[in-house]
Amino acid sequence: MSAGSSPSEGAAGVSAARGTTRRNVMIWHWGRRGGGVRYTYELVRELQKDPGLRLHLSLSKQGDIFPDLDGLGLPGFHIDTYNSIPTALLSLARLPLIRAQFWKYVREHDISVVVCTMSHLWDVPVLWRKPKDVVYLLVLHDALPHAGDDVAIRKRMLDSEIASSDGIIALTENTRKLVTEMSGYPRDRVWVIPLGVFPYAVRGVSAQARTDAPLQLLFFGRLLPYKGLDLLLEAYRLLKGEGKNIALRIAGPGDIVQYRAQLDGLADVSIDNRWIPEEEVGAVFEDIDIVVAPYRGASQSGVLATSGAAGIPAVVTPVGGLAEQVLHEQTGIVAADTSPAAIAAALGRLIDDDELRSRCAEGAKRHATEVLAWSAIAAQFSPILKTISSRRRAGPT
Repeated sequence: MSAGSSPSEGAAGVSAARGTTRRNVMIWHWGRRGGGVRYTYELVRELQKDPGLRLHLSLSKQGDIFPDLDGLGLPGFHIDTYNSIPTALLSLARLPLIRAQFWKYVREHDISVVVCTMSHLWDVPVLWRKPKDVVYLLVLHDALPHAGDDVAIRKRMLDSEIASSDGIIALTENTRKLVTEMSGYPRDRVWVIPLGVFPYAVRGVSAQARTDAPLQLLFFGRLLPYKGLDLLLEAYRLLKGEGKNIALRIAGPGDIVQYRAQLDGLADVSIDNRWIPEEEVGAVFEDIDIVVAPYRGASQSGVLATSGAAGIPAVVTPVGGLAEQVLHEQTGIVAADTSPAAIAAALGRLIDDDELRSRCAEGAKRHATEVLAWSAIAAQFSPILKTISSRRRAGPT
C-alpha cells in the first residue's frame, strides 16, 4: 500500500493565481477494470481543469489504467487490492488498516467531499467509519445489481451504500426513478448526468455505398442472461432466413456453451470469448456497422458510450435507460419490445435503409461530441461538488 500526498491548503484552499476558493475533493474508485475505471479517468481529466476544485485520487494500483490515472499528476492515496479470488479473500484482513489510513488521509488533507465513481465491494466497510462532516457523493451506475452478480449480497451492500450517501449522481432518469421510488431516496439529492463517451474506437463517419460485403453487427460484453444474447441470436436467425447480407461478431467473457445450440448452423458468426483488455477494445469496433444491445434489463451501457463516439448506430431494447442513450431514428433504433421479432425488425430497418443508417451514424457521432463530451459532463458535475452538503443524518458514523 502507498500513499502520496502534497501539503494541505485547508478545506477552502485559495488559488492565488485566480483568487478563487478551492474545495478539496477525493475521487475514489478501487475497481480494477471495466467501465468504472475508464469513467473515473475521463471525468478526472476534465474536473482537474476547474480552478475551484483541488482533486485527490484513491485508486487500486491493480487497475487496468492506473498508470494513466497516476500520470495525471494528482495527489492521492492508492492501495493494493487484489487480482484473483484467493488474493481478494486474503486482502479482507487488511481492510481495517486500509480504512483507517484512508480516513486519515482525508483528514490530513482537509477533504470535504468524497466521490465514489462506481460502487465497489470494499466501499461499505470503509464507509462504516466515515466522519460525519465529510460529504459522500455516489455515482450510481445501477440502482439494482445485475442478474448473475451475487444479487442478494450485492443488493444489501448497494442499499447500504446508497443509504450512506449525501447525494447521488444517476447516469439516467431511469436510475433516478428507481432509487427514489424503491429506496425512498430524496429526489432533490439525486442529479442526472449522462454517461460520457468512451473513446476506445473514435473514428470519422463516412457514408459508404452498399457493397457486396455483409454488414457487420456487434454484440459486446459479458455473456450474462440479462444481456439477451439468446434474443439476438434468434433475431439474427430470422434475418438470415430473410436473406439479409449480414455477419455477427460476439466479443466478451462468459459461458458460451449455453448458446451452442443456437449458434449451430448460423453462418457468418465470429466469437472472441474472453475478457477484452483495454488496449484491444478499439479493435473490437473496427469495421462494425451496427451495435446491438438486446438486453432484458439495464440502467445504461458502456458499449453504447463507445459506439456513439465511433459513429456507429445502435439497436437497443426499450428497457431501463437504454432508450435515453439511443435517440430513436437519430442515433439508432429502439426496438418495440424485447422479443427476437422486434429486435429483428429494428435491425432490418438499419440494414435495408442505407440513408437511415448513415443518418444515425452521423447523429451518434454528433450526439457524442456535443452532448456526451466529458467537458460537458464535468461542467454539470463541478457545481454539485462545490455546493453539496451533508444530509445531517443522526446516529453514529
